[in-house]
Amino acid sequence: MQHKRHPEIDPRVLAQAAEWFALFRSGQAQHSETAQWQAWLAEHPDHRAAWARVEFYIDRFKSLPPKAALAGLTAPDLQRRRAIKNLVLLGAVGLASWQFSRGRYWQEWTSDYPVAQGQIQTVTLADGSTVILDSGSALNVEFSMDLRRLQLVSGEIYIETAKDNADWQRPFVVDTQDGRVRALGTRFSVSQQADHSQVAVFADSVEIQPSNPNTPKQLLRAGQEARFVANQVEPIQQIKLDKPAWSQGVIVADNIPLSEFLLQLNRYRKGYVTCAPEIADMRIIGSFPLKDTDKILASLATNLPVKLTSPLPYWVKVLPR
Repeated sequence: MQHKRHPEIDPRVLAQAAEWFALFRSGQAQHSETAQWQAWLAEHPDHRAAWARVEFYIDRFKSLPPKAALAGLTAPDLQRRRAIKNLVLLGAVGLASWQFSRGRYWQEWTSDYPVAQGQIQTVTLADGSTVILDSGSALNVEFSMDLRRLQLVSGEIYIETAKDNADWQRPFVVDTQDGRVRALGTRFSVSQQADHSQVAVFADSVEIQPSNPNTPKQLLRAGQEARFVANQVEPIQQIKLDKPAWSQGVIVADNIPLSEFLLQLNRYRKGYVTCAPEIADMRIIGSFPLKDTDKILASLATNLPVKLTSPLPYWVKVLPR
């Protein structure tokens, strides 16, 4: 009896499966997203087949010919991540469908430098520049003959640029989804948010060029910050810090609402921390080391009229005492 050959899986479905895989591999999947993934699997047999194919090609990395596997597994982290990325893209998703696999989780997982939730990573670039990546950030690095380029996929980075150690002076730029930031010999930070990008300058200056070429460039000097989108740079604000607090391992709360403070804290721990609406506007002041976020929560319960509960694993809720 001849078996009927299954039709090819739609590349868009394969890309969705790769997105889910990248989410779970990132370690950032939440309880609700696990339920959504299970529902997606149950929607159609092709979804389950696509998930199996992505898993298959990931497993193939472990069963490459000995020399190839050894080269992949012993390569520096950056080369190893690129090897896995190429394997998945060419095998599971296919080169022709690369345009379908540009979702956020996929881009984060396949980036050159993905940083796990709760971690802060320092990277020294080939030119001697230093980049500190905040929790949950993802960054690509591309140095060419005429440009030193960083692509911030998500999160926030703090950069201390170095003089180009090549024989020619290549511009140093950071690209976000909203435009390009060009460093003019400086220390600065760039943040990629869902609906905007933000730049803060701590020494010298930078130039912001939104992605819309008709939008004028904006120069920022030390002690200034600004948000921008594709067609606008918002008004410049003043800053007082010498560098971002998170890059020094602390959260600084300068009379901010409890709800805002907990949003910041969520970036450095797995799961969620929320608060009851009636205490959301409670003001928080202080400097809190990020090494132990449980200790930060305990200090809130000790010094404020609040208590902590855990309705579900990885969910902490702050309630009035």
